[in-house]
Amino acid sequence: MAEKKQGINFYELGRKSGATTPKTQQSGFQTLVGSIDKTVGGMLNASKAATAALTAAMPSGVAIEKVPEQLRGQVSKYLADNKKEYTDAAAIVASGINPQSQRYKDAVEKMNSVNTKFENLSNNLEAIAIARKNALDNPEYSPATNNEDGLIYNNLANGSLYSTMSINNDGTFNYKDANGNNQLFSEFKVQKQGFTGQQGYLALVEDAQKQAGIKGMTFDALRGKYQTTIDTLFDKLGPRGSLDYAFADQDFLNQYLERPEIKSRYEGKDKEEFINNLKKNPGNFVEEYKKHNMTELEKAYKAAPKYEEPFKGTAGAYDSMQTVNRLSGEMKKLNKQEDTKKGAMGVVKGKKAEITQVRNYLKNDLTFIKNQMGIPKSAQIFIGPDSQTGGYSYYIKKNQLNPNTNEKEIVNHKIQDAMAPRYNSLKEIQGYTREPLQFDNFRFILREYRIIQ
Repeated sequence: MAEKKQGINFYELGRKSGATTPKTQQSGFQTLVGSIDKTVGGMLNASKAATAALTAAMPSGVAIEKVPEQLRGQVSKYLADNKKEYTDAAAIVASGINPQSQRYKDAVEKMNSVNTKFENLSNNLEAIAIARKNALDNPEYSPATNNEDGLIYNNLANGSLYSTMSINNDGTFNYKDANGNNQLFSEFKVQKQGFTGQQGYLALVEDAQKQAGIKGMTFDALRGKYQTTIDTLFDKLGPRGSLDYAFADQDFLNQYLERPEIKSRYEGKDKEEFINNLKKNPGNFVEEYKKHNMTELEKAYKAAPKYEEPFKGTAGAYDSMQTVNRLSGEMKKLNKQEDTKKGAMGVVKGKKAEITQVRNYLKNDLTFIKNQMGIPKSAQIFIGPDSQTGGYSYYIKKNQLNPNTNEKEIVNHKIQDAMAPRYNSLKEIQGYTREPLQFDNFRFILREYRIIQ
């Protein structure tokens, strides 16, 4: 029975447990060796490309052998060497010597040892095949993973890691890391990305938005509670999980790298290498990200709708409020549009020509006032010189009672400034600047014509 377990049948089974790599297809290792960029980051990119090429070439799934082609020579030799030791020990046991003798006991121990080695070899080959399948099925890993570990993981996925592997005496396997050092394969692990941090933060944002709608609430009143929650979240994540959470936030990483004191450490050097070293020696990176969480949470609170007293007015008052909001918004947009479109205008000799130019300059403003605000066309709104400011203002003709004569008369009632003068060093007018429309200046007209209450 021991003879059956110890080797040849197992090896034959391994040979038949999958397809070999077609000779016309480069292995991931060959692709890697052919890469020009020999930095770890460059080799990682080449290894990822090799994995992508392999999966593209085999859309139905990559065949994974228990004993891959690259390891067969080693496995065959290991089995043959240990089989001889087993056979020699078995011969001693079968020779009829005293079972109590030390030689008999040593022979039994040797047979058991070889059985254990073969069992280890079989289990480790299966573990390597399963690990490779997992790497192909789920190639993503934590953004905090350094390039060295990412390279090994991708080399495993595309099969090029096999070429660096060697069998230990006990049936376990070593692989060569990015620095060429032997490492025990069973101890290699990469962390997958977790989302506990993101979920915890989103829960805080949801709570902050809810709290913002409570009457009398302020963010300062919530700050202590939120800081405790953030600290607890990072404690729960632990050092590795916290790095995973922080490095997953690309916006924060970019902001961090643009800080002058950080940028000075990699400027003129390899930025990607700096990031890779940051993953291995993060320093205060996680603490800075904790502060960033609180800053972003406060922004979310401030952007959320705040508490408003229920509107208790009449239907007419409600309509009036909507009209005010609409016209105010449209006026703000017009101001922004006009202020970015034109600068100061030049002076034209002759008052009539100058007023014509001002009117043309403020054509959009006049159109908005006369047409879009709903003011009747019978209302005489115009632009005229302003003797008090030296510029031009909007006026409306109004009937009012003269206190001296007690009779009604038509006067030009100023609404607001339209164009303010700009002076040179000699106190001479060199041009005019548009004055933004102010909605409150037009309220009396809108009320007079019952557009608003």
